[in-house]
Amino acid sequence: MSVQEKNLSFNNIDEILQFAIEKEEEARTFYELWSQKVKKQSIKEVLLEFAVEEQKHKELLLNVKAGRDFNQPKNQIIDLKLGDYFTEVKAHENMTYEAALRIAIQREIGAHQLYQYLASIAENQQIKELFDRLALEELKHKMRLENMYDENFLSEN
Repeated sequence: MSVQEKNLSFNNIDEILQFAIEKEEEARTFYELWSQKVKKQSIKEVLLEFAVEEQKHKELLLNVKAGRDFNQPKNQIIDLKLGDYFTEVKAHENMTYEAALRIAIQREIGAHQLYQYLASIAENQQIKELFDRLALEELKHKMRLENMYDENFLSEN
């Protein structure tokens, strides 16, 4: 189900920002929770890194909601789109490193799509730029995860 199909509606910019803040908190909580449940240290570390990134996104959104400015980086990245070909994977305590990467990639795809949608409906240019920035950040996370997946599971050694 795409972001548009979920019929998100907001009455004002504060509602949009609050929604995005809650989504970042959900993502941070997800990564922290699963970092405690998985048994492999390498998976724990990756999940904790992403929890920290999601917390940074939440703080950025909170700052904008409080009226503070932000700097918009002008980065472009190449999307490998590996995650577009994955079937859905459910998190579980004994998941493999591959499964953990696939789940994280799926979550980053969803976050990227959400921020693209929020940018498309933003009426304020600064808020549009904020959501464009967050969409780019989520795409960077996805790219990093896809590179890790490629190096560990697709590339020939």
